[in-house]
Amino acid sequence: MVETQYGDSGMQAGSCSNRVESSSLDDKTKSLVLVNYFHSMSSKEKTCEDNSGDLINMLRTCYAAAGNGWVNFVAVDYYKRSEGGGSFQAIDTLNRKLLCGYDDIHACVAGKTSGACTP
Repeated sequence: MVETQYGDSGMQAGSCSNRVESSSLDDKTKSLVLVNYFHSMSSKEKTCEDNSGDLINMLRTCYAAAGNGWVNFVAVDYYKRSEGGGSFQAIDTLNRKLLCGYDDIHACVAGKTSGACTP
């Protein structure tokens, strides 16, 4: 498994750095990717914003940093707090991408590999 930096330094928009103790995020010998997305000092108020669009943007940034591989695990504070879909929407987005490669789960075709979609 490879892992992103945790705390404030791991939450920089447009940047997805690996944790110092981890291999590089694009290390293809590791099959799992964990994104840590929480502040160094926990804050319920700030988490509402963090677990919304910022989290999904980070997952997209980390996709590129991981050699075009989608994240398998996401660690956040206060997973139920958000301004919108939050961590649940982020995980749903990841599951759709991992399942069939599309943003909309309805485009996925049962029993088909990534890239297969309904007409």
